[in-house]
Amino acid sequence: MRLSLVLRAVATSWVAVIANACVGIFLTPYVLHRLGDEAFGVWVLTTNLVGYYGLLDAGVRSAIVRYVSKHRELDQQDSVNEVVTSAFYYYLGACCLVILATHISVGPVSRFFSIHNNVLADFKSLFLLAGLVQGLMLPLIVFSSSLEAAGRFDHVYLTTVTCLVLRVVAIIYVLHAGGGLFAVGATTILSQLLSYCIQVPLALRAHPGFTLHPKWIRMSVFRNMLRYGSISVGVGVAERMRSYIYPVLIARFLSPVAVTIFALPMKILSFPGEGIGTMTEIMNPLSSQLEARNDFAKLRELIQMSVQSAFLLLAPFAAFLFIFGKELLTLWVGPQYTVAYRLLVFLTLGVGVAATQCCVQSMLFGIERHKQLFWYRLGEGLSITVLGAVALPIAGLQGLAIVMAITLLLTSLVLVPRHLCSILDLPLRHYLIQGCVKPCLLSLPAAATFLACRFIFAVDAWPDLLFTALAGCFVYALTLLFVSRNDSIPAFRAFRLDVLLLLGRKIRLVPESN
Repeated sequence: MRLSLVLRAVATSWVAVIANACVGIFLTPYVLHRLGDEAFGVWVLTTNLVGYYGLLDAGVRSAIVRYVSKHRELDQQDSVNEVVTSAFYYYLGACCLVILATHISVGPVSRFFSIHNNVLADFKSLFLLAGLVQGLMLPLIVFSSSLEAAGRFDHVYLTTVTCLVLRVVAIIYVLHAGGGLFAVGATTILSQLLSYCIQVPLALRAHPGFTLHPKWIRMSVFRNMLRYGSISVGVGVAERMRSYIYPVLIARFLSPVAVTIFALPMKILSFPGEGIGTMTEIMNPLSSQLEARNDFAKLRELIQMSVQSAFLLLAPFAAFLFIFGKELLTLWVGPQYTVAYRLLVFLTLGVGVAATQCCVQSMLFGIERHKQLFWYRLGEGLSITVLGAVALPIAGLQGLAIVMAITLLLTSLVLVPRHLCSILDLPLRHYLIQGCVKPCLLSLPAAATFLACRFIFAVDAWPDLLFTALAGCFVYALTLLFVSRNDSIPAFRAFRLDVLLLLGRKIRLVPESN
């Protein structure tokens, strides 16, 4: 896979993450106030109910990415067609099942949730449309995942962002024209379907010889995909247990108000977490291709540079939160919520570091050595649940945050990396020093800049906070550039990072070494 494809995938992934964040921040309150509490709640209920149909995926999507990328690298077009065709006709059957289930369940669902008469007709129409679109999107997953297997994440992200922009414009127009629940919901759902449809010709162009003729259906291939996918589903369920158990624990032992306080730092950390996680999705097909060639030297180099990239992004962000976390909470939600600052510090250590290891998980999926991941993720969820239930009555929210931090640090920096390092024959100590410690040390000048800004002037407005962030980023960029261009000096050679050298040569900032 060409380096340019990897860089484009990384860049466009952040564009998609930022676009989604902006829409969530600015469009959600606009739609809420226009539709009203009840209609907006019905819309959220509809999307969540229909979203459960996604369980029919059964991990087949991840299996498509794994096996198509592998067979493509080995130039086995017949095997590629067997994978995509077997998956397509499974999804086609699932599509019919979803549409049938939606039509049968619309009446009982509306009665079960006691939908009021003033929104009942819109709910039924929207529920039927959402089920229809969800069903139609299942077979189209084959094209989307095939595009990912070809490494064209830039196409996936750009089509998603384009349709997101169209959705925003259409929703604003519909609301101004007097549209209600059904109009807004239909606009959102159809824009998602449009994104999948656009990716069909892109996938066909990325895979010459792509065919869905029934003669390529192979039950043995599909069983192998289900075996691979079942582990993926198990890992996903265990991750959800880890990520979404805290509201249940807090509400049980404390109060709903405490859930809100704990959710604030989790919301702040969702942006870098989602960004780093999305950025490393390309690791799956890239690892599959390297594993198909049995190129473990490149796999070692790839994981090292991926972890370096993740920590280069996390380290200055974490330093900013440690120093200006109180000011950020005050400006964002008000001074009464600064009690969440200590939680933010502990959760940054746990949740933030866990995000940097998404590349490790993607590589394990890519080389089909992800079975052990299920037990690690399940262990995380159980540890947080059991130890959190003990810590909450004793130490409150801070106790739960400490439990999460210790648990995630243990699995993210020791257990899961050790599992991958043993497969790649890479010393764990070397992995941690090169991938984690060095990027954190390079962020120290930026952290010093943040501290200086804090003592020089008061940060009590958004422009002040933005200025300090930009000042720290400027110093950080200068630090990285200076170290990269002076790695011939022994004092700076110790801080040399392979990912910076590679990126510098790509954009001609770093001279080629002899």
